[in-house]
Amino acid sequence: MADNAISFVLNNLSQLLVRQASLLFEVDDKVRSLQSELSMINVLLKTSQGKTKKEIDKEVVRQIRDVAYEAEDIIDTFIVNVAMHKRRTMLERMLHYFEYAKLRHNVAEKIESIKATVNEIRDNKLKFADIFQQEAESSSSTIKEEERVQLMHKKRRNVEEHNVVGFVSESKAVIQLLKEKSTQSNVASIIGMGGLGKTTLARKVYNCHEIKSYFGCRAWVYVSNDCRVKELLIGLIKCLMPNLQYEHGMAVDELKLMVREFLTTRRYLVVLDDLWKTQDWDEVQDAFPNNNNGSKILITSRLKEVASHTSPYPPYYLQLLSEDESWELFSKKVFRGEECPSDIEHLGKQMVKSCGGLPLSIVVLAGLLANKENSHREWSRVVGHVNCYDNLPARLKPCFLYFGMYPEDFEIPLRPLVQKWVAEGFIKQSGTRNAEDVGEDYLYEPIDRSLIQASRVNINGDVKACRIHDLLRDLCISEAKEYKLFEVCRDSNILEGSRPRRVSIQCGMDRYVSSSNNDHSCVRSLFCFDRRHSYNSGEWKCLFKCFKLVRTLDLEMDMCMKVPSNLSLFIHLSGIWNLKQLRHLHTNGSIIVLRGRHSSKASVEVMWNLQTIYFIKFNREIACMLEKGRFPKLRTLGLYISSVDKHNVQHELLSSIQRLTHLRKLQLSFQLKYKVQKPSNYNQMEWHVGCKPIELLHSMQQLSNLSTLFGLCNV
Repeated sequence: MADNAISFVLNNLSQLLVRQASLLFEVDDKVRSLQSELSMINVLLKTSQGKTKKEIDKEVVRQIRDVAYEAEDIIDTFIVNVAMHKRRTMLERMLHYFEYAKLRHNVAEKIESIKATVNEIRDNKLKFADIFQQEAESSSSTIKEEERVQLMHKKRRNVEEHNVVGFVSESKAVIQLLKEKSTQSNVASIIGMGGLGKTTLARKVYNCHEIKSYFGCRAWVYVSNDCRVKELLIGLIKCLMPNLQYEHGMAVDELKLMVREFLTTRRYLVVLDDLWKTQDWDEVQDAFPNNNNGSKILITSRLKEVASHTSPYPPYYLQLLSEDESWELFSKKVFRGEECPSDIEHLGKQMVKSCGGLPLSIVVLAGLLANKENSHREWSRVVGHVNCYDNLPARLKPCFLYFGMYPEDFEIPLRPLVQKWVAEGFIKQSGTRNAEDVGEDYLYEPIDRSLIQASRVNINGDVKACRIHDLLRDLCISEAKEYKLFEVCRDSNILEGSRPRRVSIQCGMDRYVSSSNNDHSCVRSLFCFDRRHSYNSGEWKCLFKCFKLVRTLDLEMDMCMKVPSNLSLFIHLSGIWNLKQLRHLHTNGSIIVLRGRHSSKASVEVMWNLQTIYFIKFNREIACMLEKGRFPKLRTLGLYISSVDKHNVQHELLSSIQRLTHLRKLQLSFQLKYKVQKPSNYNQMEWHVGCKPIELLHSMQQLSNLSTLFGLCNV
C-alpha cells in the first residue's frame, strides 16, 4: 500500500506540473526534483507488495507513505496560496509582496527537507534487503495480464450462486414457516451468528418458485445496525411501487400510510434483512397490515431478543455447517464440479475444518485457493496463513478496501464505484482498453474470491450493483485506517485528531466539523452518506472553508439539490468546462451552457477525458461544443430538450450527435409531442416514449457503438 500512496502522489504531481504550471513556475524545478526522488523509492517498493511482514519493513513503508502525503500537502497548499495571491489587485500584491516572497522561500525549504528524508530512507539499504530478495519469487507466480483478462471475461458469465450448499432442508423449513397461517403474528425470523448465511438462505427462499407463486407481491429491504426508518420505507416503496412518484420531504407517517394502503388488499412477503434493534421494529411495524390473508414479514437477525420481540413464535435457528457440508461448499467453489486432486485433499480438509463450519469463512478461503495452482506446494503456503486481504494482488488492495467507505448493507452501484476508482488513481488505462473497462474487470476478481456479493445482475449476467458483508467491511475499515487510506465517521465514532486522506461521513457534516479537532487540509476525497437533510448555506460555507483541496467529492444527489456558484473555491474542482481531467459529469439537467464572451472559447477547447454528460440542457452552445468535437471520447450522453422550436432543435441535434462515434448510451428527454418507430438495427434498446421523426433515428445509424437509446417525452 505504501507504493500505491507514492504512485498516487507521483501521478498528482505530474498533473499539477502540467495543469498548474503558472502557479508552480517559481518552484517547479524543486517539485520535479522531488518527483524524481519519489519515483526512485517507488521502484524499490514495487517489489514489496504483500510480500513482507517484518515490523522493520512495515515501519519503513509507513515512513515513506507519510513523507509522500506531506509532500502532496505542501505543494497543494502552495498552489492555493498562489492562486489567492493572483486574484489580488496590483496594489494588494504590492502590499503582500514580502509575505508572498516568504511563502515561496518556505515551500522551497520544506521540499528540500522532504528530499533529504527520502534520501535517508533510500540509502538505508538494510531496510530494503528482504524486499529485493523477494522480487524473483513474486515474478514466478504472476499470471500474464492477457491471460488474467481472458479469465475474468469467462468468470463474468457466472457471478451468482443459484444452488446453495447445505440449505436444502433449511429452505424447506423456512418456506413452511412462511406459508403457515396465524392469527397472532405474521412475522417469521431466521436467527444466527454473523457469516452463517442468513441472508443467503433468505434470498434463496425469497426467489424460489413456490414462494413467488404463493405471495402476490414481495419486497426486500436491508436494515443494518444503523437503521433509518425513512430510508427503509422509501426502499419499500421503490420495491413495491417502482413507478410511483413521491416527495423526498414526505414525513415518516405519510410514507408508512403509502406502504400500508398498498399492502392492505394483497398477500405480501416483506424481508427485513439484518435487523439489530427492537426499537427499529417498533418504529416500522405499523406499516405492515395483518389481515389474516397469509401475508408474512421475514426477519433475519443475529439477536434472539429481536426475534422474541417481533413475534411470539420461535424463530428458525440457522446452524453451522457439518464437516461434510463444509467440504461440499468448499469443493464447489474451488474445483467447479471437478474432483479434488488426492495429494491436496488432506490439506484442503485441514483448512476447511479450521473454518468451524462458518460459510463466510469457507467461501473466502475457497476464493483465495481458487486463484492458486492446485498443488501441494501452493496450498501448503496457505495453511496457517489465511488472510483474504494479504493474499490479494497489490493492484486490487486499495479497490477492495474502498468498499469500506460505504455504509453497512449499502447497495453499491457498479459504474459510479468504478468511476471513483479511476478518479482516485487506483486504475489506469491498459493498452487500448479504457480505464473504466479495466475497472470492471477489477470488480469481478473480489466477487470471484467471494469477498463481494453481486446484489443486482442484468439479463446479460453483468453485475449492476454489489454489497459487502459487514464482517468483511469491518476488515476493510481497520486495514484502511492502518494504511491511512480512509476513515469512516459515524455518530458513534466522531474522528478526533486523525489526518485521513479520504473521509466517509455517515453523520451530519456539521457534527463532523464541529466535533473534530482535525486538520482537514489533508482530505482529498470526501464522501457524505447522511440523507437526513439537504445542505444549507452554512454547511456549504463549512465545506469550502475546511476542504479546499478535495479532488473527489460525492454529496449524494438527494442531499445536494443545488450546487452553489462558488464551487470554484475547491481549487481542484473549479470551472467545470476547464477541468481537462474530468471524466464523468452527472447532473439533474440544471447545468446550462450560456451565451457570452467565453462561449467561443468553450466550443473549441477539447476535453479528451470526458466520457459522460448526464443530464445537461440542450441549446445552441452545447450543440456547438458537440459539433466541433469538444468531447471526442464521449460514451454516455443525456440531453434535456425543452425548446418548442422543433425544426431548429432537430437540425442542431442531428448535426451535433453525428460526431460522437464512441457513443454507447443516449438518453433524450423531450417536451415535444411526436411519436417514433423503433428501428431494427440497434442490438439493445430500452424505448419508453417517442420523440420526433424517423430522420433522427436514421442519423444515428452511423453511431456503430450505440447500444442503448432512451427517448423520454414530457408533454
